[in-house]
Amino acid sequence: MKRASLTAALCMLLSAGLATAAPFEVLRSRESPEHAQLILAPREGARTATLVVAFQSGRFDEAGSHGLTRLTQHAMLEANRRGRYDDLVRDLFGAGASLELVTGLRQSAFILEVHHRDFDRLAQRLLGMLLDARLDASKLEQAIERTAQDPGLTDMHDFLEARLASALSSDTRYAAPPPPFPSSVQSLTERHVAIHMSSAFTPRNATVIAAGAFDAPALRRAVASYRGGIAAPVARLTPKLPSKARLPAMSDVNVLAYPVHITQPEEAAVLRVVGPLLQRRMERRFRTMGVGYAQEAAPMLTPWMDALVLTLPANDPSALDLGPFLLQEVAAVREGRVTPEEYATSHGAALARLRLEDPNPRAVALQLASSIQTPAWYSPEVETSLAALSAEEFSRRVQPWLSESRLVHLLFTPYQTPRPASKSRIRGGGRR
Repeated sequence: MKRASLTAALCMLLSAGLATAAPFEVLRSRESPEHAQLILAPREGARTATLVVAFQSGRFDEAGSHGLTRLTQHAMLEANRRGRYDDLVRDLFGAGASLELVTGLRQSAFILEVHHRDFDRLAQRLLGMLLDARLDASKLEQAIERTAQDPGLTDMHDFLEARLASALSSDTRYAAPPPPFPSSVQSLTERHVAIHMSSAFTPRNATVIAAGAFDAPALRRAVASYRGGIAAPVARLTPKLPSKARLPAMSDVNVLAYPVHITQPEEAAVLRVVGPLLQRRMERRFRTMGVGYAQEAAPMLTPWMDALVLTLPANDPSALDLGPFLLQEVAAVREGRVTPEEYATSHGAALARLRLEDPNPRAVALQLASSIQTPAWYSPEVETSLAALSAEEFSRRVQPWLSESRLVHLLFTPYQTPRPASKSRIRGGGRR
């Protein structure tokens, strides 16, 4: 049996064996427009539970006060009259729990992961601090000092999302970077933090997500007890397509992005398959050339736009332009030039991955957090649609998505203009 056939068979066997292992249950509710949105993914028998409290605020909203969002997040934990930070840390440590801060372009979050026996108690404590935050000015200096020591302050984990957004929108807020230096936050004042906390970090702009084993009625009651704030909705971008741009970077990278709008579980199923399919085609293409590259083809779900994104180095060491190879593989999938074995392998892998992730509370919570604006991305209907997705239906749906008229092609390069042969390489890392 050929290797591709064997891989496809193994994927199908694995996915078939897991068919009844995951319920994919997702419950969405909201008491009123003034309350936080609540998304529950109960998984009976799970050893742990994960809580994500996400706010529709990020670097986009800082108005030039770089680092304000991260500082405000620290202040909600460390300079908050609704709870003592020392007590929270002691409780987290005693339960063997982890609490992470995530600061993004248009969304920021707090992520709690803990054994299910301690989840309800810690979730109640954390929700009180986050959904009813009250700044304690006497402790703000400590929060500023801790923020300045936080490695996440200057880390741009969403680099690709941010650069794609700044290339597609004329709104300069999409180009807002993290602080260039940790000390930047020391210039921020109590007034900065108080305004940001009371406007952006309110129940009305929050989404509370819980996955795993927990007391769902108790969590509903807790979330329902907090309300208020002024709505700050995130508008979806409608970029002009097609689009092509050269952007400064430290290395040469091709990025192809195809914006999509996922409103149905059938569309979510197709998007879950097309990424692995293109990834495998690129790997096989370069393997036959005797070279290997770091590459990726995957969905990118953001508050402002969803897209299929492919990344690949722009050139190999011999200066061979790799962009055309990437476009050729996309064209092959768009035109339906995919063998039954190729489709079976990618389809089986996507289905197996979905079924393997569903019993994992953290994986489910993060999927739900990334798709708050795209509820069709994760549901029981997605698993059903993915299991039933045929090669013919896949080809029919993916063809318009991968149209050349919908392509966003970004070339990240140290050379923003063609380089004369006699000139030496100039490196730069400025914003667009």
